[in-house]
Amino acid sequence: MKKKIFAAFSWAAVAVCMGIIFFLSAQNGTESGDTSHWLLELLSLPVSEAFLRNAAHFLEFTGLAVLLFNAFYQTCGKKKPFLSFAIASAYAATDEIHQLFVEGRACTFSDWLTDSCGALTGVIAACLLIKIFSCIKRGKTN
Repeated sequence: MKKKIFAAFSWAAVAVCMGIIFFLSAQNGTESGDTSHWLLELLSLPVSEAFLRNAAHFLEFTGLAVLLFNAFYQTCGKKKPFLSFAIASAYAATDEIHQLFVEGRACTFSDWLTDSCGALTGVIAACLLIKIFSCIKRGKTN
């Protein structure tokens, strides 16, 4: 029962992450720019808006891939790195297509590539974390 609850929460986290990405992509160009500007002021970062936007793309899909990896792991008990990456990358592609229909936004290959690199980084990080936790667990039992 506990495993099913963890799996349900894991998939809910994936859905929430996808929903946030969709919401942010649905902002028109002015709203999106305002969000970026607000975030720059809030964090007081000495970076350009373009850098922040690229970092946001990267990190959104890093997080999505980690959440997908975890959801598959909680559901199947197995690592599914390729499937996690493929779904995150495909969602990135649909996200870019979605932006074609939003005023002031654009569908760009470079954004999809940034998103997919973020997804790959997330999957690699998740694999490394599983490996580290497995080594720690084996060390405690020996």
